[in-house]
Amino acid sequence: MSFASDNVAGASPEILEALRAANVDRYPSYGADPISARLGKAMCALFEHEVAVFPVISGTAANALALSCMVPPWGVVFCHADAQIEIEECAAQELITGGAKLAALPGAHG
Repeated sequence: MSFASDNVAGASPEILEALRAANVDRYPSYGADPISARLGKAMCALFEHEVAVFPVISGTAANALALSCMVPPWGVVFCHADAQIEIEECAAQELITGGAKLAALPGAHG
């Protein structure tokens, strides 16, 4: 199993084909398009609950935005010293939360 970054390899043929298929028309931005509507319906069905979906470009963006929903700007995020957010994400959570700090803790097995 590899936990390398989500952007160390090229896109799979299935993703490239989906991008090609989606790139044939012009659509409104910021979720007002039919692809976002289909994604929202699929996620509501998957979770069997009404949900809001906000696609982002990377795992770092997803992590930072998720933390910003849970931690105030003056808050602290406790994580393992080897956690992705501590090692690889270059203070993205601090930027997106408006200042929340990471507190990296030691421990066996992450």
